[in-house]
Amino acid sequence: MSEENEIYQRLRRELDRLPIPFPATKSGVELRLLRKLFTREEAEMALHLSAIPERASKIHKRLGNTSISPEHLEQCLKRMVKKGAIRGVRSRRNPGQLRYGKMPLAVGMFEAQVDKITKDLAEDFFEYGDEAFGAAVVGKKTNQLRTIPLNLKIEPDHQVSNYDDIARIIGDSPGPFAVMNCICRQSKDKTGHSCSRTQDRESCILIEGGVEFARNLEVGREISKAEVLQLISKAKKAGLVLQPENIQHPHFVCCCCGCCCGVLSAAKLFAKPAEYLHSNYFARVEVEKCGLCEVCLKRCPMDAFRRTNNRMEVSLDRCIGCGACIPTCKAKAIQLIRKEKVTVPPKTEMGMYKNIMLERFGWLGTLKIAAKVVVGAKV
Repeated sequence: MSEENEIYQRLRRELDRLPIPFPATKSGVELRLLRKLFTREEAEMALHLSAIPERASKIHKRLGNTSISPEHLEQCLKRMVKKGAIRGVRSRRNPGQLRYGKMPLAVGMFEAQVDKITKDLAEDFFEYGDEAFGAAVVGKKTNQLRTIPLNLKIEPDHQVSNYDDIARIIGDSPGPFAVMNCICRQSKDKTGHSCSRTQDRESCILIEGGVEFARNLEVGREISKAEVLQLISKAKKAGLVLQPENIQHPHFVCCCCGCCCGVLSAAKLFAKPAEYLHSNYFARVEVEKCGLCEVCLKRCPMDAFRRTNNRMEVSLDRCIGCGACIPTCKAKAIQLIRKEKVTVPPKTEMGMYKNIMLERFGWLGTLKIAAKVVVGAKV
């Protein structure tokens, strides 16, 4: 194995230690991705980054005896933040100072390629998703995203919880808000498989702390609360799926389609997608009202509807409770039903990643990581 190839192999292993995995493949497509995202010098520097963002001075000390100056290191780190290869977090005490850390492929490096994704990078990402990454991140345990209803009327006598009510989530937030283009649809555009659901590309909504992500990348635009609600209304008409960050006060909400979204596409391949996507609702057809127009068949991103013996039925194994089927049902024959067992999302992003780490590394592995964080060591 060449020295250069070994550097990228080591970087892959470093990224695979994050809560979100970065699995190896037989084809080596994941190494091709890393070569497109990091130069050799950047890859060597990235090996010394921690999952917890740190000052450049601390990272420089970790390099040991090196000819790399502190100034050159920080210049390279800033360049990697701007190109979407690593995280850059602004210090609360000194907003002009950045802290730098490793970033997962998704949600992370891939989304950071918005407005600059190339055909080659898009093809490699989709190949990696099909070969290993999709199955690694879409599982029956805690995921980074969940599915919530499109602000629709729920079964009588069941109030929608605050964390499942998109209007409440947006309404209760003080902002700021921003919107940026959908990297999934842009990637499909590059590969010649444009979205069949919508022509809109501005559909990734950023909330409060999530706005910094767009600011660091110099992408997207800041918008008002009213404009956010208008985007949600457009998503409802187009039959898109609302996938916020899997916490009670999300920093982003993706308006997704079944043909472009990596998460929905990966889940759709399973026989029972409902087991792999967090949702508290499912759709039910009132047979006596249904006119068998079959519009719901075309609207459903998970192919959960089927016509059997002149009646429309919903497969609970496939329904993810997104509500995309309801706005176009002229007979008003479909309603969302809340599941008996309701899943409450973690309160914070830290809580979500703690759950993911516990499920992936176990208690002992998570405690070892926590101990490193306490003493300020690289994780």
